[in-house]
Amino acid sequence: MFREVQVNPAFAADYPTLAPGCWYTAAAVAGFVKGTRLIREGGQAQFGARILPVDHFTFRGGSPRRGGWIGLRTRRLDRHPALDAQAAPMQRVTA
Repeated sequence: MFREVQVNPAFAADYPTLAPGCWYTAAAVAGFVKGTRLIREGGQAQFGARILPVDHFTFRGGSPRRGGWIGLRTRRLDRHPALDAQAAPMQRVTA
């Protein structure tokens, strides 16, 4: 089972692409959040131990990431949706 996240309504304004009350795969949201911050902040972007703060999101299923994001490489960031006008919105996970 995949780890899923839901944005907490109190922080929904910080994540306008995510609809409050909808579940998304944690890996997709983490990649999106990290990519968005890299685009906005560039080389000044700094990440703590967690890309998705526990007070901003509710988690369910799967298992939490063991270890950090340092050194994690992903092809997901090669083409960020914010740079592609034709990009489809993030897909929601059906419960």
